[in-house]
Amino acid sequence: MSKELDLAKRYFDLSNESDFSSIENLFTEDSTFCSRNIEYFIGVESIMDMQRAHHGSFKQLNWIVNTVSEIQPGVVCFDFDFDGLSQSNKPVSMTGLEYVIVKNNKILHIDVRNK
Repeated sequence: MSKELDLAKRYFDLSNESDFSSIENLFTEDSTFCSRNIEYFIGVESIMDMQRAHHGSFKQLNWIVNTVSEIQPGVVCFDFDFDGLSQSNKPVSMTGLEYVIVKNNKILHIDVRNK
C-alpha cells in the first residue's frame, strides 16, 4: 500500500471521528476542496470552516468506504456511503465518489461527486 493511499484512508478515519485538529494537519494553504454541490474551498482555513459547519449540522455522521483504489500515483478514489442524523433528527443518506489527491504527505485536492 502506498503512503498516499494510507494518508487518504487516514483522512476518512479522522472525518468519522470529527478530529478537526488532525484533519487540518493534512492540508496546506494551497489545498482545494470541491463539494458535490460544486462549491470550492481554497486553503486550509476555508476547508476547515466548511468541515466544521458540515459536521456541526449533524448529531451523528458516518462514512462507510465500499471500495478504495489508487487510480494513479497519488490519486485515490473512494466509493462511499454516508449516513447521518441531522440536528433536527432527520436521517440523511447519500452515496458518492471522493477523489483525494495526495503529494508530499499532504492533501492537495478533494473532489466529491454524486454517483
